[in-house]
Amino acid sequence: MEFGLFKITTATTTTLIAKGQKAGNVKSVRITNAHDTSIIFVSLFLDDDTNQTYFFKKNILYPGQSIFLDSGVSFNNAALGLKLTTEVVSTGDAVNTNVIVK
Repeated sequence: MEFGLFKITTATTTTLIAKGQKAGNVKSVRITNAHDTSIIFVSLFLDDDTNQTYFFKKNILYPGQSIFLDSGVSFNNAALGLKLTTEVVSTGDAVNTNVIVK
């Protein structure tokens, strides 16, 4: 996949931009629940390896629903990484999440 494009298929924490990675300025982040039936929780946060600062925590995404952030998403990449946690709402649900970071 291209840099900045992610397809997440498990409930996990994914590093979208690693701390210190030369990624340029983040202009926007789009997170989409691409699953047909599963409802998921998503959390987007900055991490300095000790502390987490959340853009949002455990936001519910219904099938086909997206979150689009295009304001206030730039950060000091030398000190912080950008991470996303995906979780299923109920046991037996699956994760199928698409993320675009520009």
